[in-house]
Amino acid sequence: MTSSEYPADEPSTAELTPAARVSLGVAGLVVVLEALALLALVVADLAGLDAARVAIGVGVAVFLGAYGLGQLLAVVLLLRGRSGARGPLVMTQLIQLGLAWNLRGADTGNLEVPHLGAVLAGAAFVALVGLLSPPVNRAFAYADGTAEPDPPEGRASGV
Repeated sequence: MTSSEYPADEPSTAELTPAARVSLGVAGLVVVLEALALLALVVADLAGLDAARVAIGVGVAVFLGAYGLGQLLAVVLLLRGRSGARGPLVMTQLIQLGLAWNLRGADTGNLEVPHLGAVLAGAAFVALVGLLSPPVNRAFAYADGTAEPDPPEGRASGV
């Protein structure tokens, strides 16, 4: 049996319109910046390891590294039109909104970022708007077979 007999086994790839590409590009840029910040935290955590907290420090570094690399991989797949990469990115942004809410008015200790919650919320909001914009939804709905393609300009559908 050939792979064409099992289309569900193949990942869906969307034909992205220019509007969808712009929306995904903005969202992708925000997520890439978030992922790079996570990877910078990994380097900082590993640089600050001491003998008393090696296990915790390495564990946190592995988790944050995997999280950051996962986001980078998802952005690459999303920009290639893979609809399955959008779900994990939306989830990470929703988690970030929850974290931002939790940080509102919190004492960040030695961390010199007084408005960290607002920065996290703003980045997550921009990424979510790009990931869930109507052109992106239409492109991925058509790729998944749940919608018909948009009719050409000036023509009504069903005519």
